Amino acid sequence: MNELKLCHCGKPLHYMNLNTFIKISQLSNDLGEFIKIKSTQSGKTYLVQRHYIALHGINGEDLDNLGFELVSE
Repeated sequence: MNELKLCHCGKPLHYMNLNTFIKISQLSNDLGEFIKIKSTQSGKTYLVQRHYIALHGINGEDLDNLGFELVSE
């Protein structure tokens, strides 16, 4: 049975374009669901969900306030 995937925003994945959903899902399967991104404000590094980036974009200035997991370096 397929598990319902959620976006980091809390909603079920809410792609408007099926092709984009397929491409990001394959990328997540191949490379992992999360990618490390460094905040331009604090210099801290976070694990950010690829689906969230595709659906909402990402701004390095906002990264510290989005609730992603902090990576210890």
